[in-house]
Amino acid sequence: MMQAIEQMTANSEVNLSPDIIRALQNILTQSRVIIPDLETPYSRFPNRSRSTIETKGQSISAILIERQQQLDAVLQNISGLEAVMNRVKSLHQQLLDGQDEIIHSIILHRGHISALWRLPVEVLSQIFVHCLPKTDHLRVSSMLAPMLLTRICRHWRDVAMDMPSLWCRLSMEVADWSTRDFQQIAFCYHSWLERSRERPLSFAIEHLPSGAPMLQILLEPYNTRISSLQITYTDDNVEPELLFQDLPALHKLTLDWRGNYMDGSIIARSISRLPSTLRNLTVLGCFVGPLELQRFASPNGWVHMTSIDIALHEPHEFLHLLRLCPNLSSLRILLHPRDNVLQNLEPLRHTRLQSLSISYTILWHVRDPLPALLNALTLPNLRVLETRCVPGSMWPHEPFRAFLTRSNCPLESLTLGVGLPTTDSERAGYIDLIPSLEVTMDSRPDNHLGGGARHPAQGLPGGLFGMAFRSSS
Repeated sequence: MMQAIEQMTANSEVNLSPDIIRALQNILTQSRVIIPDLETPYSRFPNRSRSTIETKGQSISAILIERQQQLDAVLQNISGLEAVMNRVKSLHQQLLDGQDEIIHSIILHRGHISALWRLPVEVLSQIFVHCLPKTDHLRVSSMLAPMLLTRICRHWRDVAMDMPSLWCRLSMEVADWSTRDFQQIAFCYHSWLERSRERPLSFAIEHLPSGAPMLQILLEPYNTRISSLQITYTDDNVEPELLFQDLPALHKLTLDWRGNYMDGSIIARSISRLPSTLRNLTVLGCFVGPLELQRFASPNGWVHMTSIDIALHEPHEFLHLLRLCPNLSSLRILLHPRDNVLQNLEPLRHTRLQSLSISYTILWHVRDPLPALLNALTLPNLRVLETRCVPGSMWPHEPFRAFLTRSNCPLESLTLGVGLPTTDSERAGYIDLIPSLEVTMDSRPDNHLGGGARHPAQGLPGGLFGMAFRSSS
């Protein structure tokens, strides 16, 4: 058997046919290791006199010579068998590799007769778009589209790499990058962004500690193409404007503080430098005070702003914000009044606002601001209105009815959240004024914007409920 296997092993070009495999199987089935009889008179206990045994021709020297010969023969067989086993393993691996290549070839050739292979590039491109994760921004992962699409086959890779729309939205997790890590990460991100060609870019930057300077270097080549930027801050020492200076195409900006309370003056200094191209601003995790609000009137102005999510303190600041933004169509706001004396609110008519969401808190010594706001506002184009209050307050039925009559707006949806109870007759009266109006009572205490959206002030210490019981200081 050993001679046959050694001959096969020595010839690397041997054709491993089924006959050879069967012959090897038969040889191995019939083969067995025979261990010689190692019993001698010296193996018995207690041993008899050595002189008595040696008189019978059983010398220890002769036994040792025989055992050494037997050991040499076993070691030789072990060495030969190990060589055979290594060769068999090598042949086995070659067969496995061949199996993979054959399967790949089958898949490739089946693809030529598959309807999927014959799909036009335009159709395949639409399929790729629907393969993307249902998120606003995409993570760099070989297990998720679009990276996953490049690993299926060469044709899919070529199609995916030639679709700039797949590579325009990127989520970046920023850490305390070392120089070596940053080089690798920068290469990865640049490779991704190069495929977007000249398309506008949207970034979500998360967990921003002291890596901000390196991140600024990474984004600098794309400054003129960044249209949307979402930044989550966890480091209170980072100057916010470091990451959105010189962004001439910025259209949407979201700033989210997850660390300690952020001073409103820092926010004001940052957003006062925003480009005139900005249309959508969201500020989460902090309040902007009256002095800071005055600084909103930067040289560029907010004339072109169309959507804002923000948290303010006083009702007159809310009205001032509307005056700064005559083209505003959507406003979501949290009010946290600190002064019991409501200033005389000058009447304001805003003709562009279509969607308004007001959540507000009432401290024990502060008056309800909603009636005064409704008396001051005229919104002739309003279609969606949401109001929520913590803790509970009386719904200002008469001011609201007067607001509807005065505004004569095409209101389609009225959502009254927790803390603002109304009667059936009051709601029926609103529908009499506007027959197409749909009134919804929302009892969810934590959902201040509806649809699972996060309120601009969420993330503040204590949340919305905690702020309701904090002192005005």
